[in-house]
Amino acid sequence: MSTDFSSASSSHTLTARQRDIVRILAKTAGKPVPVGAVSEKLNVSSRTILRELPAIEHWLDENDFTFIRKPGVGLSIEEGPESIQLLEELLDIGPAWSDISQKERRRQILGELLFVREPVKSTVFLSRFQISEGTLAKDLDALEEWLSGYQVHIQRRPGIGIFVEGTETAYRQAIANAALEFMDNGEILKMLRGNIREEQISESRLLKNRLFSFIDPQIVTFVEQILSVTEKELNIKYTDSGYMALIVHLSLSIRRLRSGEKIEMDPEELKNLSDLPEYTVAEQIAERIGRQFSLTIPTEEVGFITMHLSSARIWPQTRRMRSQLQSINTRQFVMSIVDQVEHELHLPFHTCNRMIEELTSHMDSMISRLSMNIQLDNSQGDAIRQKYPDIYEAVEHACGLFRDRLFIEDISPSEITFVAMHFAAAAETLRREQKKIAVAVVCPSGMGASRMLAANLIRSLHNLEIRQIMSAFRLDPVKLRESGIDLVISTVPLEINFPSVCVSPIPQTQDMLIINQALDTISTKRTKETRQKPKTPAPALNLSFDDLCSLTRTGEEIAQLLCCFQIKEVSGIHQTEALLGQAAGVFADSILSRQIISQDLARRESIRNTFIPELNIHLLHCRTTAVPHCRCAYIKLQTPFLIPGGTVKGAILLLAPQSDQNECVEVISQISMLLVEDKRFLQALQSGDVNEGRVLAEQTLVKYYQNLIIKRKGDGTL
Repeated sequence: MSTDFSSASSSHTLTARQRDIVRILAKTAGKPVPVGAVSEKLNVSSRTILRELPAIEHWLDENDFTFIRKPGVGLSIEEGPESIQLLEELLDIGPAWSDISQKERRRQILGELLFVREPVKSTVFLSRFQISEGTLAKDLDALEEWLSGYQVHIQRRPGIGIFVEGTETAYRQAIANAALEFMDNGEILKMLRGNIREEQISESRLLKNRLFSFIDPQIVTFVEQILSVTEKELNIKYTDSGYMALIVHLSLSIRRLRSGEKIEMDPEELKNLSDLPEYTVAEQIAERIGRQFSLTIPTEEVGFITMHLSSARIWPQTRRMRSQLQSINTRQFVMSIVDQVEHELHLPFHTCNRMIEELTSHMDSMISRLSMNIQLDNSQGDAIRQKYPDIYEAVEHACGLFRDRLFIEDISPSEITFVAMHFAAAAETLRREQKKIAVAVVCPSGMGASRMLAANLIRSLHNLEIRQIMSAFRLDPVKLRESGIDLVISTVPLEINFPSVCVSPIPQTQDMLIINQALDTISTKRTKETRQKPKTPAPALNLSFDDLCSLTRTGEEIAQLLCCFQIKEVSGIHQTEALLGQAAGVFADSILSRQIISQDLARRESIRNTFIPELNIHLLHCRTTAVPHCRCAYIKLQTPFLIPGGTVKGAILLLAPQSDQNECVEVISQISMLLVEDKRFLQALQSGDVNEGRVLAEQTLVKYYQNLIIKRKGDGTL
């Protein structure tokens, strides 16, 4: 939401928290207190303390007290005993309702309106907060603007009062997002992770507000246990932001079910949610809640839980059973952003496979959140914008180009920050790699002089990485390039078609000049072209029996897919239904199996249209009992035909056997990704070049298999 409630407190008063901060500093007058020590004493985050300092500094200045902020040292009030006594007397004059900040007052009003759900007389607010009718009108205008984003509206009826109107879904979204937006993230996480004792929670001024009254400590403890159990049983992982949103939502749900409130959801929306993989998890969570609190959980509530699960990344990327079409569409979106950011920053982000995988997963949840109008706060926004302004700006531009494709009006700064964080992490890695130059140190034997030279280089030069120490007789330019070596530094002259210099085992001034000149040449060259990411030697494997079985199944499915890979050219196809019929027969070995494949493809098509307008193809895919292994084919149309979404030139057919094992789906997914990441693959298919298509598919699948072995071993670098 763009509306800002966060105006500062009155310049003449301090809030309760600000008074507590000043009291701490007054007790140690003249001695700096670290911000972290203040935050720990008050059980809030350091960011919260820093946010309070401008108002504190202004108040102290108005009252002629000297306030010192020393970066890296701490905060202090530089006054004598008499002045400190006067300061403490001023602090003892407790704040009235009129002293609270504008943000806090509006939060109080919002909580009252959302939870009372009946008209409240304006005199209630005027008297409680000691404000004028004009101030109340401005508060309600600001709240109306914020609530309108959730399709909840404030009604002001003379003689009746002030109340809000909206659907059940709208109320839930507004309440949950208000709690997440108005409550400090650090405070929420401490509470949810058990770092605040129950008596501290009950005394919290925030939780005395109606807006947070549904967050009961006992319910929080139980819900956290439920989420912990589902993580282990279902092999899923909640993000911190998703975890917080779920706690807030489930606490609200339990409160409303206990009070007998009716839960409503549009039947069509509920049906769509029941098709999501998160629905099964939601059912298990609902069943546990029902047992614990003796409640009957309606299916509509299961739907609401599913909405929140799908808005957070809860499935590990390698295990989540997402639809192939969703994967490829999201990945296209991600690759477009990567291309745009790479163009602006001149860093090879397309080589960061891990970032692309994680960003694709994040984008899935982000698109889901935006479609359901669920907002998440990102406390790192200011830090990211300050430390990585170029990255944030580039990501902001890239996201702006694709708002229309997401069918949303705007992407909030918090969401842009989440995306920028992925690029910032990748940029740090890329810049480290680009700064260091990989070197092989060489002498005749690879044992004596080269070791001495390496020791001297390590001590003298910090911008190089000695990757190999070897014998001059074993030099192979091809292997050097494959290992990512940039330069050979040798103690003997070399005749080799590779960048090299010859120096003394104990480099003298002239030797160091020669080495630095070579390093400068390589660095200059790097700014003009992207260096290939070095291949690291495969680590020693330590696989379990289950890993071995899974890898064997994966290898079998890859081999089966490549052996049966084909391109089929057809004519006389003028509509999608006919295309489905042709596709069903490609791998069918009987009339019955063709009928089964046809029904399974049609069932998948009925869930969501599989046409990809950017590629002019249908991505026909399903699980089916009619094939024993993974199958892939391209159906090439002699004559393209028109549909409402564009022109259909052909179809990729991807079939996976009906099985509880995930290996088949993951192998199929690699082909989907290949369509996006290598344009040559689709070009080969559309030109009818089956050999080229198979070669490209083989390269991708073999690389995937090699990386899978390393990942199974536990190497988290990929």
